[in-house]
Amino acid sequence: MKSFDPDDETPYVDVENEVGVQLDDDVVAVDADRALALLDLITGDLPGGGESREGQRQMVRSVAAAFTRRQHTVIEAGTGVGKSLAYLVPAVMTGQRVVIATATKNLQDQLATKDAPTVAAHASRVNVAVLKGKNNYLCRNRANQVGGGQMSFDDGTDVPRGVASQMRRILQWSNETKTGDRDELPFEIDQRAWRGLSVTPQECLGRVQCPQGQNCFAELAKDRAGESSILIVNTHLYAAHLASGSMLLPSHEFVVFDEAHEALDIFASLLGTSLTTSRLRALSGVSRSLLGGDFHERCDQLIEVADRLATSLEIQYDANQLTGLSEDCVRELGRANELVTAIIEALRTLPTDGADAEARRVRALGPAVHLGNDLERVNKIRDGELLFLDRREREITIEISLIDVGPRLRDDLWGKVTAILTSATIPDSLPKNLGLDGDCLVEHFDSPFDYQTNSLLYVPQGFPQRNAEGAEEAITQELVKLITAAGGRTLALFTNRSVMNRVAEAVAPQLETEILVQGTLSRQRIIEEFRESAEASLFAVTSFWQGIDVPGHSLSLVTIDRLPFAVPNDPLAEARRSRSDRPFYEVDLPRAAMLLAQGVGRLIRTNTDRGVVAVLDTRLAESSYRSSLFRKLPAMKRTRDRDQVLAFLEELRS
Repeated sequence: MKSFDPDDETPYVDVENEVGVQLDDDVVAVDADRALALLDLITGDLPGGGESREGQRQMVRSVAAAFTRRQHTVIEAGTGVGKSLAYLVPAVMTGQRVVIATATKNLQDQLATKDAPTVAAHASRVNVAVLKGKNNYLCRNRANQVGGGQMSFDDGTDVPRGVASQMRRILQWSNETKTGDRDELPFEIDQRAWRGLSVTPQECLGRVQCPQGQNCFAELAKDRAGESSILIVNTHLYAAHLASGSMLLPSHEFVVFDEAHEALDIFASLLGTSLTTSRLRALSGVSRSLLGGDFHERCDQLIEVADRLATSLEIQYDANQLTGLSEDCVRELGRANELVTAIIEALRTLPTDGADAEARRVRALGPAVHLGNDLERVNKIRDGELLFLDRREREITIEISLIDVGPRLRDDLWGKVTAILTSATIPDSLPKNLGLDGDCLVEHFDSPFDYQTNSLLYVPQGFPQRNAEGAEEAITQELVKLITAAGGRTLALFTNRSVMNRVAEAVAPQLETEILVQGTLSRQRIIEEFRESAEASLFAVTSFWQGIDVPGHSLSLVTIDRLPFAVPNDPLAEARRSRSDRPFYEVDLPRAAMLLAQGVGRLIRTNTDRGVVAVLDTRLAESSYRSSLFRKLPAMKRTRDRDQVLAFLEELRS
């Protein structure tokens, strides 16, 4: 993604139109009225002349006041408020660097390619840059090695023919790209192909030592970040920045966390660590090819340890012992630590002949040291951390997460920056969980959309509970009726992938319209097909509850199979519950309300959208806590009458 410099790329703008900031050493004062004048100028130039949104104007005033007073502010801004412009306009008027952190790639791309350049085009001396994690950029040094004929991975194995073909396409693209950003590739790639042409932070030689250091895409992106006034990153990189001791991002005093409802889990994870047996196997393979015959036995032993550890983790996970480690796991981790330590020392003293050999040594040593540190950390769990097991794809992982991120953020972040945290849905418990309780202003600005006229919220009458016999059959038949009435055009959201697959398989033969199922295509491709189809339905799970934007006629019905409460044995949720006097109301309910609101929010994306949200869980209509859930939902007209819903959907279809 390029940087935008309006001094070079846009006509001169009369300064009188944009004054709103007075700088006096540490004093920043953003004039809200002038910020609103700039907003009017920007929206007036939008296609169709734009529109004035009262919630957006209120949010501009709130953000301007927050920057001026150095007051942390949490803002819940309903769908359609236009929160991106509402914080970007005051941000460019601070005269200082403001970091914008997003939880999803979709919003990051929207800010980088549309919203931020639009604002920059109307204000002088605004420079927008995007910074991503190092492994998102092509490594020129690795590309040169591969381009020179090396078509094998660092562990010495041959590159499969199909992967090699993709790598050649990437190399051709590398001669054309100005950024080296993986997301700008015009085709989908195998992860192995990109892995062979990129490096992680631990593998990087660094600008000074690398032969391509002065032309490095990642380093050039850092340079642009250092020159920026608006820097767009993702929240994962910001959390990694904090974990590194604030070494990854340029200095700044203002930060906006958009999609802030995700911040708690992102910080909890990134301030912890993750350990997998595949990392042990990868180190063995790379070290075996580098260290020669003297170390073949130890490398083989590391593979054996990884296999035994994987078996022990599977046994523990299958027994539902998700926290702590069994004696077998502890024993194998201890042996792994001994072998990794020996390999690290051998790599440190390994003589190399030439730049390519030295690069391979460094690419092996960095991850080895990182792995060694994680093995040590697993043996020394700190107060406030939780070690638990999780399954990711086919592998059991050892996770270390912070149970309570508040103390860490209070110590390392909130005293150093002024933060705006915003989302369409903010859990009531978020400020407290992030360590901002008593130290922030909380505001809410309503959506401008007419939900009462344009939407229905439906909960079926007499529907069986999810665990009751026949529940899946009831879901299947309800979906068939609803999707048929809607003529397809349905986003069916599930809390469980297995249930999704079974229901999709049962529903498909009973419909005349197409069903797309998450996992059969890449996320981007399946969303594009859904948007472009006049009648397709998309069945999806967790990641599609938020961040998917399908305005218009392609989406008239959103269904949710059950309220998205965390599973009872979720280790991190259990640990958080144990620290609360009211665990259901402080841990479970806020999270479920937030996810439900995010799912419901997929329906109405513009002021002309119309449709139905069907929640196939009677607890939304009958539970004692339903008012807490409704409080986070848009003011939709509610019904339990299926005939009314079918008639409304058929009207929309026609």
